[in-house]
Amino acid sequence: MPVAQVNGTEIAYEVIGNGEPVLLVAGIGGAGSYFKPNIEAIAAKHQVVLHDHRGTGGSRQDRIIYSVPQMTDDMIALMDELGIEAAHIVGHSTGAAMAHDMALRFPSRIKSAVLYAGWATSDAYFRRCFEVRKRVLQTSGPLHYVKTTPLFLNPPWWVSANIARLEAEEPAAAAALAPTDIMLSRIEAICSYSPGEALRQITCPCLITCSKDDHLTPLFYSERMAKLMPKADTFYFETGGHAVSVVLPDQFNAVVLSYLDAVIAGRKWQAPELTYPEIA
Repeated sequence: MPVAQVNGTEIAYEVIGNGEPVLLVAGIGGAGSYFKPNIEAIAAKHQVVLHDHRGTGGSRQDRIIYSVPQMTDDMIALMDELGIEAAHIVGHSTGAAMAHDMALRFPSRIKSAVLYAGWATSDAYFRRCFEVRKRVLQTSGPLHYVKTTPLFLNPPWWVSANIARLEAEEPAAAAALAPTDIMLSRIEAICSYSPGEALRQITCPCLITCSKDDHLTPLFYSERMAKLMPKADTFYFETGGHAVSVVLPDQFNAVVLSYLDAVIAGRKWQAPELTYPEIA
């Protein structure tokens, strides 16, 4: 990935395809590669922009106090560097928080947002989940953190069906994880991000989406967002956990692409009909 010198740091990024710019923005892990199962389909119709958040992946490992606004500022600076005046944002979890923040502070820079597995309020459940993840990382190290991650991100049926793949990938995933102090600061950043009523001020078209069996940012988090953003569209996958774009990439791509098509054409969005795998 090329590296851009922006906002006093180095941000690794990749641009794929042509058309309307669509930024695929990752969650707490920060690496654009999270969206690997989705890039080809979305880039066939749009210009896809991926980046590794500061401190993660190929970006510089700065020892700073991380925050959602800081992550957003880095993203805006990268857009400036790439000459992108405004873009559609598909944000997963932390990326959804960044999309919120961008829509609130930089409304002219965002054309639409897919708020995927996001939250309006950092509540006791959210903080407890991430406190457990922090403790695993602090006391047991990156490998055990990586081993526990599917328990938070993926539905049980998918973990069972893909255990060989997960175990094979774990050593490399642990080696690629951002340094522990950076990960801890990033976790603190999202636990302190709680926009709540401010979401009422967002005016760009938004799709609020998650899986009904997401147990890291559960369904009622998205339902809370929808109550604060009554003009937003909603779509809830029947299964897929917190990482539905990885678990069910074809279904996720179909929803995102149909939504982008509708927004760009200026017409009302109608959710596509999806089929789901049989779970033995």
